[in-house]
Amino acid sequence: MYAATAIVGATVMGAAYYLPTGTFLTFVIGWLFLIPATFGVYMALGFREYMKERKNRIIVSVKPTEAIKALARREAELKKEKEILFEELQK
Repeated sequence: MYAATAIVGATVMGAAYYLPTGTFLTFVIGWLFLIPATFGVYMALGFREYMKERKNRIIVSVKPTEAIKALARREAELKKEKEILFEELQK
């Protein structure tokens, strides 16, 4: 493993020494195109997995109990009283 890494490193350094322009262009192309393309591929794969997993989610629905209904009625009454008070203050 280390030998392969050393060989690749030596090849890149040798290419940079003997062909500086080509190596620089390769680096720029990799930086400008390959990295964003890789990012896009990973985003697409992640989105595909998300869409697959979304089907298996559990949806919980809560039916309002009598207490929740009473609170909603009380809030509606308070809102009406507030509107009546605002109308009286404006007159």
